[in-house]
Amino acid sequence: MNIFAEQFLLGLFLALIISVVSFFFKLLSYSGSVATFLLATIIYGIGGWKWTTPILIFFVASNLLSKLGKSYKGKFEIVFEKTDKRDAGQVAANGGVAGIIIILWYFFPDHNELYVFYLASIAAVTADTWGTEIGTLWKGKPRSIVTFKEVEPGTSGGVSIQGTLGALFGAMIVTGSAVMINTSNFSIVLVFEIILSGLIGSLIDSFFGATVQAQYLSLGGKITERTSIDGVKTTLIQGIRWIDNDTVNWMCAFSGAIVMFLFLYIF
Repeated sequence: MNIFAEQFLLGLFLALIISVVSFFFKLLSYSGSVATFLLATIIYGIGGWKWTTPILIFFVASNLLSKLGKSYKGKFEIVFEKTDKRDAGQVAANGGVAGIIIILWYFFPDHNELYVFYLASIAAVTADTWGTEIGTLWKGKPRSIVTFKEVEPGTSGGVSIQGTLGALFGAMIVTGSAVMINTSNFSIVLVFEIILSGLIGSLIDSFFGATVQAQYLSLGGKITERTSIDGVKTTLIQGIRWIDNDTVNWMCAFSGAIVMFLFLYIF
């Protein structure tokens, strides 16, 4: 058995443990566990710890943060389309771009810049997740990234100083985890660019959330991401019906990688 086959088998084993444990502790739904198993197997099987560590840090830290704030965020439950138990759509939206990039690297291993794009993508979804979690936990109302008017906590496109700092910290943690296991491959400038790509990606997410993501109005007059509440349909008041939070998260992940591409080759 060659080294690659052994690594892939170990990836299967580790992915199974992560998926089962996450399902047991209600971090993932059944579909989310299956999606995580497939994604984790691919990432570790192809890239080993160098590629797995950053996305594992994102997964563990973001889920813990979400669980810590669950009781407080309950009052905003009507706003969000999905719960803190992530399903396959959420797993794909946050990790799908990373999965695509590592598959590209498998076929084009000489393109080391793909790893940097991979990190920027994960930094972006981490920044987005941490920005939302910390911004929602903080007292006070965020402001729309487009109109700068106050909006309810959790509203798509809402930003705050606290949430932005949380987003920055999330991008720093993911990037720092990669630096720790690949110290010689990172310059200070490159580290800064990855972190900034993640932060910008999260802000682009907020922009799309405020402009094209579907937002609905409940019978009680609350703005929500849900198409129905307790079986009662809500009314579309903004955005495009088929663009939901998962779609915007895909945009966020792509944005992080694209901004990093611009840093490397344009700016």
